[in-house]
Amino acid sequence: MKNNANRTLISGGTVVTPTREIENGTVVFSDGKIVSVEAESHDSPDIDATGKYVLPGLVDLHGDDIERHLFPRAGERVNTTVALDRCDIANASAGVTTKYHAIAFEDIPDDNRSIELARRLAEHIRDFNYETGARIDNRLHMRCELTNETAVDAVSQEIQSGGDLVSLVSHIPGTGQFAGENTLTQRYNLPDGVSESSLQSLETRRNGVSDIELISRAREITELASDRNIPVASHDDETVSSVDNAAAIGVDISEYPLSHRVAQRATELNLSVAMGAPNVVRGGSLWDGPDASQAIRDGVVDILCSDFRPQSLLSSVFTETGDSLKDRVLRVSTVPAAAAGLYDRGRLECGARADVIVVDPDPVPSIARTYVAGDEVYCSA
Repeated sequence: MKNNANRTLISGGTVVTPTREIENGTVVFSDGKIVSVEAESHDSPDIDATGKYVLPGLVDLHGDDIERHLFPRAGERVNTTVALDRCDIANASAGVTTKYHAIAFEDIPDDNRSIELARRLAEHIRDFNYETGARIDNRLHMRCELTNETAVDAVSQEIQSGGDLVSLVSHIPGTGQFAGENTLTQRYNLPDGVSESSLQSLETRRNGVSDIELISRAREITELASDRNIPVASHDDETVSSVDNAAAIGVDISEYPLSHRVAQRATELNLSVAMGAPNVVRGGSLWDGPDASQAIRDGVVDILCSDFRPQSLLSSVFTETGDSLKDRVLRVSTVPAAAAGLYDRGRLECGARADVIVVDPDPVPSIARTYVAGDEVYCSA
């Protein structure tokens, strides 16, 4: 397959770099790094990408899909090692080469989310790398429920143990995506066996934390993360003032802002704005949030995340949003990598890490091959 032991040459496809789209281009990588991006094809490549697209590996800053592998149906719990391995395979086959597993540090009246489970998952993710069988770069995104002091303490400890991204979450009934009646049951998909008193207790606890205390906890987490060069996101920003507060304490990313105006304000404050790729592919939000495609057209979206469906990242690249293919690729590769402080990847340029995907557009865009640091980790054939 290769011209020599360490060199791979992919040629003939449409190569998408951060600055242009190259028809019949060539990408060459060796020893885990890209050594050449050329505006011409070669006659005898290792991989003939004719009729296909050659893109940088996708970078997903927020993916909850590990939960689907752990709990595939009500009452079933899969072994953590097995679930993480299956999730790893699924992401490699979706073209995701750097994955931030969004782990919820919160306690709810159900076994699917708890602080103890989050701790165990964090430990497994930190230990799941190339040497232990991982195909892609698996990283830890700690979702810190600020209304829970125990969660704040746990995330503080995880930051010191080695995390990769933190998001500040305040899931308070009656606000944001938890507005309206019966939203705790709807949003958490709680089983019928959960008592009304358990939900009421959760609601009381979350409503019982003052705004001053929430801001204090947010500042504590942000400062601790900043000391270790870990980026911080604010999650579900509901108002302009909430974004202002987030920027004031040093937050880097506004993740899933709940209105167009809030996204616009985050952009004005030079925060990176992240929305859901499923929103783009579906043509709208499931929870009455802003239309991500319209927000893209208005210039207030920098990053798309998979949320719960890793395949949506690739699909978003081939969903018309009124801009170029190059720009659609940037939102799922170069820009999220930079927002996370990973400047070694997310782009097809000389010297970058050889995270490369080959995409077959027919009958629907799908991954033909995935390379991570120059190693082929997935092949559809």
